[in-house]
Amino acid sequence: MLSKRNSIFLIFSLFTVVITAQTETNLYRQADKVKMNQWVDSVYNSLTLDEKVGQLFMPIVESNSSWRTRIAGYVNNQKIGGVLFSKGTLSVQAEMTNYIQSIAKTPLFVALDGEWGLSMRLTDAPRFPRNLIIGAIHDEATLKQYGKEVARQCREMGIHINFAPSIDVHSNPNNPIIGTRSFGENPANVAKQGIAFAQGMEENGVMAVAKHFPGHGDTSEDSHLTLPTINHDINRLNSVELHPFQQYINAGLSGMMLGHLNVPALSTNGLPASLSINVGQKLLKDQMGFTGLTFTDGMAMKGVSNQPDMSVKALLAGNDVILGVVNQEREFAQVKQAVEQGTISQQILEEKVRKILAYKYILDVHNFKPINTRTLSQQVNSSEAEWTQRKIYDKAVTLIKNTDSILPVTALDKNRIASVAIGVSSQNTFQKWLKKYAAVTTFQAASTENLSSISGKLKDFEVVIVSIHSSRINDSQALQQLTKNAAKSVLVLFDSPYTLNNLKASATNTKSLAVAYDNTDFAQISAAQAIFGGIGFAGKLPVSAGGFGVSTGIDTKKTRLSYSLPEEIGIPSARLGNIESIAIEGIRQRAYPGCYVMVVKDGTVIYDRGFGHFEHASGSAVTDETVYDLASITKAAATVPALMKLYDEKKIRLQDNIGRFVPETKGTNKANISIRDALFHETGIVSFIPYYTSAIDNNSFSGSLFGKRSALYHARYAGAYGRTDYKFISSFISTKPSEVFNSPVAKDLYASDKMHDALLKDVIATELRSKTYRYSCLNFMLLKEVAENISKTDLNSYVKDNFYKKLGASTMTFLPLNHMSVNNIAPTENDPFFRKQQLRGYVHDEGAALFGGISGNAGLFSNANDLAKLSQMWLNSGEYGGERLLSEETVNLFTKTKSGNSRRGLGFDKPDPRSGTSSPTSPLTPVSVFGHTGFTGTCFWVDPDNKMIYIFLSNRVFPERSPNRLSTLKIRERIQDEIYKAMQPPTP
Repeated sequence: MLSKRNSIFLIFSLFTVVITAQTETNLYRQADKVKMNQWVDSVYNSLTLDEKVGQLFMPIVESNSSWRTRIAGYVNNQKIGGVLFSKGTLSVQAEMTNYIQSIAKTPLFVALDGEWGLSMRLTDAPRFPRNLIIGAIHDEATLKQYGKEVARQCREMGIHINFAPSIDVHSNPNNPIIGTRSFGENPANVAKQGIAFAQGMEENGVMAVAKHFPGHGDTSEDSHLTLPTINHDINRLNSVELHPFQQYINAGLSGMMLGHLNVPALSTNGLPASLSINVGQKLLKDQMGFTGLTFTDGMAMKGVSNQPDMSVKALLAGNDVILGVVNQEREFAQVKQAVEQGTISQQILEEKVRKILAYKYILDVHNFKPINTRTLSQQVNSSEAEWTQRKIYDKAVTLIKNTDSILPVTALDKNRIASVAIGVSSQNTFQKWLKKYAAVTTFQAASTENLSSISGKLKDFEVVIVSIHSSRINDSQALQQLTKNAAKSVLVLFDSPYTLNNLKASATNTKSLAVAYDNTDFAQISAAQAIFGGIGFAGKLPVSAGGFGVSTGIDTKKTRLSYSLPEEIGIPSARLGNIESIAIEGIRQRAYPGCYVMVVKDGTVIYDRGFGHFEHASGSAVTDETVYDLASITKAAATVPALMKLYDEKKIRLQDNIGRFVPETKGTNKANISIRDALFHETGIVSFIPYYTSAIDNNSFSGSLFGKRSALYHARYAGAYGRTDYKFISSFISTKPSEVFNSPVAKDLYASDKMHDALLKDVIATELRSKTYRYSCLNFMLLKEVAENISKTDLNSYVKDNFYKKLGASTMTFLPLNHMSVNNIAPTENDPFFRKQQLRGYVHDEGAALFGGISGNAGLFSNANDLAKLSQMWLNSGEYGGERLLSEETVNLFTKTKSGNSRRGLGFDKPDPRSGTSSPTSPLTPVSVFGHTGFTGTCFWVDPDNKMIYIFLSNRVFPERSPNRLSTLKIRERIQDEIYKAMQPPTP
């Protein structure tokens, strides 16, 4: 009869025969075997017995300085093969890693127990969500990207192994230890998600270690505290617990952790699986074919720590590395003694040590370079990390109910929208981001008990979005009524899907129901985008909850702008870094006090930043809510859309003459101007007239309005000096509003209809020269009259009803003070001559001001975000938010047609490839680009070739219009240049 020691040796010898027939792991297969074996041989042959035994151990340590001596003892005395850091900060752990690698003869494995990345252990690392949220993702590319990013951060930290993923199937909601560490309750989903994440890590140089074999998902006890028992039969184990592990092995992944679990069906015989040869050897390796590195779970856990000779048993059970023993010195001595006595054969020892060394070579452990702690935090907390965080939530947010396809929200012009956030006391991230898409009225309630004071205010809203931001919210009668009464109710849960079990009535009542899984800013941002179609809903429930089955999830399509980082379209954020330096240069050179830059590519906002303040070095900071006077962008963003709509409806033809629609021009030299020529600026009309003279009473002063600087001519204005002792014509301008004086010119200045008529008459009375290209605002003043006379409404109302409201462009408007606080609007010029005040919220252009703030050439205000929506509508060939606003034919006609006499398009400006000095765009801009600039320091450019939008907004005329440093510094063009350079492939 064989002795116990010999029988164990025989089994292990049989294993070595089996393993040679096994498929190699991907990491092992891809290695340069010749170089690897040379390195392994050279290291192995230099090792003493102590050093060989030490390779089998990986203690769990802390990175703070109090552990320095202890860890040095492990390295110098027990010759350990690696360490697992348990907690700390980036820099402290990096410093300790540099130290221990410097004193180790054989390079050390450094491991992370990071099921959701570094932040599981390091307080200042990027925070990724727990695995239950990852379990909602069914997009393999996102899962791999997550693994890739975790691996990148690990490599920055000198980490080679991550004890993740946890592919335990969460089949027991009462499990006290797995819970949100699992990807979910469906074995096939858990396998796919765990494998994709692990592949992302291993393809980027970090070993993945699946755990807790053979499966810790269906236990009611915590193996940290006791030895749990899993009482399922072998058929159940094969179909549920073992399924993800088998798929993981089949995928060629390289690390496995054995859990401390008693599984009678696997003949553990009361031992932890981690110490059972029937599990670690016969099942995992012989039957399931695993050939990678095996690790025990932490040996200080109560599920194993009371076992005698536990490290020896673990090694004989098939483990390669012993993790986190209580007494390193004692366990080292016991294993060494077992080797010396033959309990652990020299062959077993050699095979394990050689395998460990092979993976050290594969993972580049032997090429350690000290970590630069000065730049470490920046490198780890990178834009790639943030993009990955955003992407995870984008793909996880789950729509599980959508009666009448309420989501994404459509018909923004017909639906009044309210947001009720429960569990918060002030406007939160979710509500702020909802407002990026539409005019949303927001309410907050600390608890459902506070809803009664809100419910009466919601009667006028068609869409009510109720968001729950706390796990303590109960399914109160008030919440049930709120979700039931709204015509289109949307309930969004920012918590675990299991919370649905406590909200069944409200979940039944609501028309649409979404789960965002946690209350982080990223979850709130993604949910807001999905509700409005910025991104599509794509997630699936990872568990059954609230009467909804596992994998429930309704997909929707992207219909509006989304918001992300340049990495979303494959451009590193760093490649757009020069935008910031150029924008700040403009502020320092006093070209403008502040500006806003937005870049949209492929329907995604990839750059969205404000710089500076409303005033030079003071005032409010520029934000995404800052509204600017767009100046001549009005031509392209108001007058042109109006004409496009009228053309679409066959109410105008481009060859039609203005006289047909504007009766005031009949019998004048303007009657035969065609709409096409006016759009091209080829009417021969003069470039400019001093509009203010139409309002000034010439009898109120003697002499001229302007003269040489003096006490009389003291007001510097447009490069000249004017007097201010004049008066306005009393029938045209008043300092008080009334039924007659109902058009605001500036603060405490109001115009009558007579002012409009007089100014229009002066415009019409101007001379015409030869019909060559001459840019003139007067063309668009006349085109505005065309649009208004046909539509029977003012230009502001017409473009709002037909475009801005449908787009959700709530800040895009004429007369902004009628719709928003002056605090959101950047000031323009301090006008000492005409309006004699600091302009803020009133149009800067004098002619537009005298037309009551609504003109075809100027008067439109907007933030960058809303201007981007209009621009994206054009890129989408007339469609936005699932709604067609213009026909594709009309969009193509107006955006692609170019004059044969100039660079101009039909109302749009365009690049001038023939003249780099006069072109308003970057030299790299394609000729297909269309857009416009504005005198106040603005521009927008739409690039159909690259599906890109570039917007620059500033108040460069503050405090005065001269000098125009924005133009002389070419700030707008240089920023656009950087965008095109960033899109070019990097130079090898």
